Amino acid sequence: MFDSNVDGIVRRRDVVATAERLVRGFGIAPQSIGAERVRAGYEMLSLALLAEFGDVACDEIAVRGFTAALTADPTRMADVGRRIARADAAAVRECLAPIGEAVKAEHVAEVIVVLGAHPGHFPVIQHTLERDGALIRLTAAIRPFADYFTGCDYPGLYGRPQGRRMAESDGQCGVG
Repeated sequence: MFDSNVDGIVRRRDVVATAERLVRGFGIAPQSIGAERVRAGYEMLSLALLAEFGDVACDEIAVRGFTAALTADPTRMADVGRRIARADAAAVRECLAPIGEAVKAEHVAEVIVVLGAHPGHFPVIQHTLERDGALIRLTAAIRPFADYFTGCDYPGLYGRPQGRRMAESDGQCGVG
């Protein structure tokens, strides 16, 4: 989802742009602590991914090499999944905070679409989130993301089930 122009390269600016889309899309005051939390989450994620998988001089990560590295190492895959889960869950909390401490699945699905999921997958995302009930507590918003990336549950969270779920073979669920 971070490969904004689908050229097989994820640039640091693409990951950071996700935060700006969220801040603008959900009307978070640009200078607020909430906006800074969203920006910091994706900035830290971009730097970690770049340091581990990318070409620091070019500020980019080749998707093919990134995917191959993760497929070869389930522990590494789980770690990356946890990092993405934390950034995405923090974004959900900040974007939806004005609604209250409990939100509808459709609200979380809106955030996921702004993150980069295909808008046509909105019903799949919403249905995936609704299985636990009508409302999602923002304090527990990391659970679906963490479970998705560790291969424990929520296979339709980003709109389409993953071919090979993150860390499926390591047997560990949740964010450590």
